[in-house]
Amino acid sequence: MKLRDATTADAARLDMLLTSLIHDEAQYDPNLNGSYVVTDNYRDRIGLEGHKLLLIEDGGEIVAFLYGFLYEIPGMLAKPIAILDALYVEEAYRRKGCAAQLISAFKAFAAESGACRVELKVLSRNETALRLYEKLSFKETKKYMAMDLWEH
Repeated sequence: MKLRDATTADAARLDMLLTSLIHDEAQYDPNLNGSYVVTDNYRDRIGLEGHKLLLIEDGGEIVAFLYGFLYEIPGMLAKPIAILDALYVEEAYRRKGCAAQLISAFKAFAAESGACRVELKVLSRNETALRLYEKLSFKETKKYMAMDLWEH
């Protein structure tokens, strides 16, 4: 398996993997449309300064990806924060170190960019993701709260 930066030629496959991520997360969030299909989401972000799209391929097939970006508010934040926005690993490649490899590479990008930390949001009912992030040294530092405006 090979870790590398994404290129524009990878954009359509990355959109497919983001679609799979949304479908997976729909089981934890009733507001997500589990049949939604992502198109043209990543093409313009590949290579954009302050953005990082990483992938892992096996035999030429992209099997995992991570998208993150730097968040800055000049004057308010002393240093930028690296936001890990999306991480997905195909089912057959889970528990084989792909997520750890992607996060490690993103962490290096964040450090080289002068970020003070990496932050992410994870659905509180997604226990598998919570265990993964805790294993990789993420700690809860904030509570992200929501109030549904409809009945289930």
